[in-house]
Amino acid sequence: MKKIGFFIICTVFICSSCSNFEEININPNNPSTVPPEMLLSPIISGAVRSMTGSGSRAGQYVQHLAWLGGTSEGDGRYNLTGASFREEWNVPMRLIKDVNRMKIIAKNNRQQEYEAVAIICKVYILSLMTDAYGDIPYAEAGMGDVSGMEFSHYQSQSEVYSLMLEDLETANDLLAALPVKTVINRDILYKGNPNAWRRFANSLKIRILMRQSQKKDVSADVAKIFSDPAKYPVFETNSDQATLEYNNNPDYYEWFMQNPPADGSGVNFESNERVSDVMVNMLLKFNDPRLYIYAAPTGNSYRKHVSNSLHTLEYRGQTAGLSAMEQDEVYKNTGLNKDDYSVIGKRIRKENRAFLMTCCELLLLKTEAIHRKMIQGNAGETYKAAVRASFDKWQRVGQDSDETTPFISEEQKTAYFRPETAYNPDKGLQQIAEQQWIDSFLNGFEGWASWRRTGYPSIKPGPSVLSPIPVRYVYSDNEQNNPNLVKWVKETTGGTMPDHNVKVWFQP
Repeated sequence: MKKIGFFIICTVFICSSCSNFEEININPNNPSTVPPEMLLSPIISGAVRSMTGSGSRAGQYVQHLAWLGGTSEGDGRYNLTGASFREEWNVPMRLIKDVNRMKIIAKNNRQQEYEAVAIICKVYILSLMTDAYGDIPYAEAGMGDVSGMEFSHYQSQSEVYSLMLEDLETANDLLAALPVKTVINRDILYKGNPNAWRRFANSLKIRILMRQSQKKDVSADVAKIFSDPAKYPVFETNSDQATLEYNNNPDYYEWFMQNPPADGSGVNFESNERVSDVMVNMLLKFNDPRLYIYAAPTGNSYRKHVSNSLHTLEYRGQTAGLSAMEQDEVYKNTGLNKDDYSVIGKRIRKENRAFLMTCCELLLLKTEAIHRKMIQGNAGETYKAAVRASFDKWQRVGQDSDETTPFISEEQKTAYFRPETAYNPDKGLQQIAEQQWIDSFLNGFEGWASWRRTGYPSIKPGPSVLSPIPVRYVYSDNEQNNPNLVKWVKETTGGTMPDHNVKVWFQP
C-alpha cells in the first residue's frame, strides 16, 4: 500500500509539473514576441542610414559633391549596372520586414501609437525607394518571408504615392486619438512625443503631394492640410523637424562624420570627395554663410594660412564627372592640384545629426504652393522664413568659437537678406528649387528628386561621361530575377528593364 501511495503521489506531481512545463520554460528575457518598442530604435536608425547613404551616390548625380577625376568611375561617370545598386535595394527592403513586424505586434496589442509610427516609417522608407526606383512593391513590400509572397508584386509609382498618402492619413488619425499622456518608448527620433510624429507625418504628406504635382492636381489636398493645423499639424520651427541626433554614439556615425585629424584642420584633405563647383559657386555668388558650414578652405590655402594668418583662405569646387586624364589636364592648364579644391567642411565632419526632413523644406514647399496659387499666403515672407530656418540649423555649439565649430551668426543672416536674395515672383520657382537643393546638402535623395521635378539648379555632366545624368536607380541584379518584376516590365515597358536614363513617373 505504501508503494501504491507513493506511485500515486509521484504521478500527480509529474502531471501537475507537466501542466506548468510550458510556463516554466518560457524565458521572460527572450520572449517569442518582442514588444513593438524594442524594434523601433533600429528601424529609425536604419531608415536614416538609407537616406544618408544617398549623400555619396545621388549626391553626386545632383552635384552636391564631386569626386576627383577618375576616382569615382561608377557614380561620377555613370558606369552603372544592377550590381551597383544591390545594397541600396536590399537593405531598405529588409528593414521593411521589421517595420511590418512592429505594426502587426502593435495592432495585436492594441498599441496604436506604435502602429502609427510603423506606418510613418514604412512610408518614409518606401518614399525614398519609389523616388529613386519608380515602380516598386508597396502593399507586399518586406513580405518575402510569408508563404506565397516570396516574390512581391509591383505597383506603379502613381499608385504607390496614393497608398502612401492614405497610410499617412491613417497614422495621423491614430496619433490624434491617443490619450494625452501617451509616450512612445525607445523613440530616438522624437523622444516619445506622439504630436511630433503627427507633424512629421503631415509634413511628409506635403512632400509626397508636391512631388507629384507636375502630373496631377494636388491643390485641394495641399490646401486642406495647410488650412487646418489642428487636424493636420506640420513643422513650424526647427525643433519640429525630423532630425536624428546620434548622441555621440560612434556606432551610428555616417560616412561623412569623423574624428578630428591630428593636423588641427578638422577635415580630411586626403579623401577623394570634394564639394562640387556648382554648390561652391552658388554659395559664393550670394555670399551665403552656408559655404563655411558645407565646405572647408582648400588644403593649400589652409596650410598657407596656418603659416601666415594674413594669407586668404580660398574655397573652390570640383567639377563633376572628370576622367583621370581630364583631371590631369585641368591641373596642367591651371597649375592647381588636388589640394586646391574644397573638401567637406569641419562642422559637417563634427556633426552628430542627420536630417530626414527639415522645416526649411516644408516652408519652401509652402512657398511653392503659394506661388502656384494652391493656397493663400505671402510667398516672400514664407520664402525668407524658409531660408532662415536653413541657416538656423547651424547655431553656435555651446561656447565653441567659429574657428572650433563653425556656425552661422545673426550678423551673417542679416547680411544675406538683401534685395538680390529676396523672393522674386518672376523667378520664384527657380529660387525655391535652388534653396531646396542647397538645404538638402548630403541628403542626396531629396536634392536629386527636387532637381528631377523642377530642373533646378542648372547642372551638366562631365565632358566625357558614359551617359546623361541618371534620373533613377537601377533595380538590383538580384531583384531583376523576381518573376513579378519581369512580368511587370513586360506589361508596362514592353519587356525592357529600365536603366538609369528612364524617367520616373513624377518627372515632367
